[in-house]
Amino acid sequence: MIAKANYNVRSLLVYSGIAAFFLGIFCNNTIDWDLWGYLAFGRLFWETGAFPYQDVFSYTPTKPLWVYHEWLTGIIFFPIYKNFGAAGLQLLKYLLGMVTVGLVCVTAVRRKATPFFVFLALIVAGNLIKAGYSPVRAQVFTYLFFVLTLYLLDQARAGKHWKYLWWLVPVELLWCNLHGGFVVGLSMIGIYTVGEAVSGRKYYPYAAILLAAALITLVNPYGCEYWRYMAGAVLMPRPEIGEWQNVFATVFSDEYRSYGVQYTIVFLLSVPLVFWYPKRDLTTIIVLSATLIMGLLSIRNTVFFALAFAAFSPVIMKEFWEALKSDPKIIKRYSRFRMIGLMLIIVITSWTVGSSLFKFIVGSPLELRIYRVYYPVGAVEMIQKNNLKGNILPWFEWGEYLIWTLYPDNRVSMDGRYETVYRDSVSTEYFNFIFARDNWRDFLEKYPHDMILVRSDSKIRVLLAAEPDWCLAYDGKDGVLFLRREYCLQHRT
Repeated sequence: MIAKANYNVRSLLVYSGIAAFFLGIFCNNTIDWDLWGYLAFGRLFWETGAFPYQDVFSYTPTKPLWVYHEWLTGIIFFPIYKNFGAAGLQLLKYLLGMVTVGLVCVTAVRRKATPFFVFLALIVAGNLIKAGYSPVRAQVFTYLFFVLTLYLLDQARAGKHWKYLWWLVPVELLWCNLHGGFVVGLSMIGIYTVGEAVSGRKYYPYAAILLAAALITLVNPYGCEYWRYMAGAVLMPRPEIGEWQNVFATVFSDEYRSYGVQYTIVFLLSVPLVFWYPKRDLTTIIVLSATLIMGLLSIRNTVFFALAFAAFSPVIMKEFWEALKSDPKIIKRYSRFRMIGLMLIIVITSWTVGSSLFKFIVGSPLELRIYRVYYPVGAVEMIQKNNLKGNILPWFEWGEYLIWTLYPDNRVSMDGRYETVYRDSVSTEYFNFIFARDNWRDFLEKYPHDMILVRSDSKIRVLLAAEPDWCLAYDGKDGVLFLRREYCLQHRT
């Protein structure tokens, strides 16, 4: 009884440490660019009382149907932000994030892992998981449903309780209307189907649920057009967008290099563990391998691997440690280092958890901040102050912010909604301009721009300064604003 009580106390301390660690992980309050797009869609829906099937925010040619895979996220986020402000969205993020981490813990423990190894795996994977929780993106739903899908699949397999699988149908229904990441959930069901079939176990229930879950995704505002869009979006290259870079490209990226290094560390830890795993659970190996490859292909997808690693690796770590202990020669050889190693683990873990909790306490965890280093705050204030109305050609990441702050007086030529709205030809022309490629002038002359708002350190800024038809109206560290010459004469600032 005493031993059990001690175990429960230790478990409580471990899970409290996990909670403290992730409170700090989730307290980032620098607003992500995509948030403005969700809010703008939600505002349009709630204030007009109609579902927006065509884009109204841009002046360049758009697709005839605006397939916005995050539509339900926008409809949920806008009233929360309107009624409860930044605190409402931050609290929602904390809630969804902590439930996701809780499901990771439950999944790992149901696989017979001990709390210590669950804690260790989450500490290792924590900084990769952090990448998915910038305030506040639709991905918070995807990560929750991803882990929930793994949990339900694992529960069904462990006890052959096929009733768990039927929950995946409503999960996919909700997921597909909140975020396009639902295809990852379908992929996981497919992996379990293949893994169980190859392993000689019962796979028909997984195959049946895969079919039912795929069909339920047709229940959306766009019908079959949604899947036509998703087919193109999944295979679409996005070389100009940083978070879609592969891990190897991050070596040359100041913004994402740290994620590439962290991913490599987790990769080096996971590969030997997975292939050492004495049970050789093929399904587990395929899940980890598939999410590993997803992460290698795109920094944006590293969170999936981190979550799968945290859910599946603790039991492998536990069995590896038990195998290590069973060899007296190894234990004896390294016994002199055990106490030093234990002390290092305690110190590093205490520092990691403590600093994370301190960051949450002092970091204004319920605020959302718009830093001038990321947003053209001064330029937008100048536009509003001088009542400048017209078409704005913006830096890519700023487009959705302008949609939120300046619509309906101003429209944009491009924004982060990207392939959901704009024709491929327009996107190509735009990126040629914004990155000052040889034919950059084509986009400048082809469309009716009244203003151009770009980064102050960009190459295109230098080229525009030499253009006689454009004049500099605002010059700040947060961006530079050019006005068409005749427009500039009308609105001297």
